[in-house]
Amino acid sequence: MDEKHLITYLAHYFVLFPLLKVLAINIQYFSRKHKIEEHLIRRLVAWGGISDIVHVVVALSILGFKTATVHIESFCLIGWPFIVDWNLYTATFLAFTTILVTIIGRFSLFYLHRDVYYHKFFSLYFVFQLALGLLVLSSSTSYLFMGWELLGISSVLLIAFYEHRPNPLKNGMRVMFIYEFGDIFLFALTVILLYFHIEDINDMALIQKHGCEWAKFLLIVACFFKSGIFPWIWIPRAMEGPTPSSAIFYGSLSTHMPILLLLRMWPREWSLPACWPEVWTITHPANAIALAIAICVFSAFVTTHMSRQHSDAKNTVAYAITTQLAIIYIEIFLGFYTLALIHVISHGIYRTYEYMRTPSLFHLYHTMETRRPRVTGTGKHFESILPERFRKWLYALTINEFGFLSRSFDLIDQFLGLKCTSLDKKAARRFAIIISAVWIVFSIVMFVLNKRLFNVQYTSDGSGNTVMSFIINWNYFSINEELILVLAVGFCALSFYHIRRIAMYFITLACSAWSAGPVRPSCPRTSVDFRAGGSGSSAGFTRHWGRSACRATCSSGPARASTCDLDSVLRACGWTGCHRRPHGWHT
Repeated sequence: MDEKHLITYLAHYFVLFPLLKVLAINIQYFSRKHKIEEHLIRRLVAWGGISDIVHVVVALSILGFKTATVHIESFCLIGWPFIVDWNLYTATFLAFTTILVTIIGRFSLFYLHRDVYYHKFFSLYFVFQLALGLLVLSSSTSYLFMGWELLGISSVLLIAFYEHRPNPLKNGMRVMFIYEFGDIFLFALTVILLYFHIEDINDMALIQKHGCEWAKFLLIVACFFKSGIFPWIWIPRAMEGPTPSSAIFYGSLSTHMPILLLLRMWPREWSLPACWPEVWTITHPANAIALAIAICVFSAFVTTHMSRQHSDAKNTVAYAITTQLAIIYIEIFLGFYTLALIHVISHGIYRTYEYMRTPSLFHLYHTMETRRPRVTGTGKHFESILPERFRKWLYALTINEFGFLSRSFDLIDQFLGLKCTSLDKKAARRFAIIISAVWIVFSIVMFVLNKRLFNVQYTSDGSGNTVMSFIINWNYFSINEELILVLAVGFCALSFYHIRRIAMYFITLACSAWSAGPVRPSCPRTSVDFRAGGSGSSAGFTRHWGRSACRATCSSGPARASTCDLDSVLRACGWTGCHRRPHGWHT
């Protein structure tokens, strides 16, 4: 089989198959056939897991760890290009995520047996699998941000899984607030990349040509928020969900996915040893790396002390995970990429096993829910290095999270209106308005940037200076597509206002996908020949002397243009959204 076709098939399979499983579960549930609900879900999990593993085995046996890049121009009939960069990291994380999702799904079938929210868990579980498929396989800036947001939404909804209890709902709102605050930085990075027409995240180093080296700071902050490096205060609050969701999200995949993003996007020349011989100034890019390493060291120091004094098993493992993730980030910033890859895979597998084992600790140890009574080796090096009085002072300092961090949740609670015992409708409405406004702004910005309405060109003025020109392409406005955008934004607002209407949600997805515009024919990849009587390799036209019309020769056959100008010829050939770039034509 051709490698390009195989990668294209894998991209469609790992994105569409989880979406079909979500639709199957919800259609069966809302049709009120609850008697066969678990039976259907068990089949989807069992046979779906076998199918996923078979696809991964076939992909690894044929593709291996080769490097290949595939551009899918019309992915799922959406106008945005889907780029797959198959390499060592993509193959490794695809196998890693598929195996863990299959194992945890099989474990959850019996762990949540006869649970009243059985269908809800697996619906969110397959949404999470969809997010993993987008994050692992896609290198497109737009689809990557979609997967990032789906990862956070499914995580928050599983924290608030037991919706009949107020505490999980409050913690879900708190974690969502922190997630969205961190997603602002990734959204800013996405806007910058699309503004400079960088659609592949592996080409992030190209922003150096535009003087935006500081954008690496946005990527670091977004990864730190999602992994819980800083702030780490939301980690214990995320343990409200079921044990399988804690294992798959915070034990292995959700907190480890930002490391995959950093390994793929982080240029190899952006490491601390590579910048060490240079003379640093206050604006040197290496200062961001040094600051990130300092934050990781501080986070590892605090969380390792907090993990030693918590009596709850899940919180103990959660803080220990943050400590190891901070060490992995330090390895990446120092340039040890292979070590970081091995470390993150082994650490994710081990922590998943620890989380799945926590429900049986009480039975095994016959004491409180803690692993400490039978683990005697931990903390011995602290006892031998640090004096007892200083060690107790450190424990007392970290148990309060250095004071100011523990007070941060008070500010979040006041903003969200969670201080009251009953639901504050005004605060909930204010939070929903903020989230819907952010989503609307995101839809408009992504639409404008993907339509290529703005362009930046760098030219030389002849004296050695570079002049930057900001160009607005007014000719690419289309009243039909702008109306579709308005409809999509309107449905987004309505879906957030009526959040319980499932049908409105699917209408929103359809309109948002269509707002990217219909699929257009591919633009010519080489220049058009303007000579009279000539024809280029992709398109050409012949001028009839004494007439204003042109006879165009397109890749699809002869065509006739109304006037003899470039726009008319391109329109006659079907290239209605093309604009010229130095290396070819692009939509």
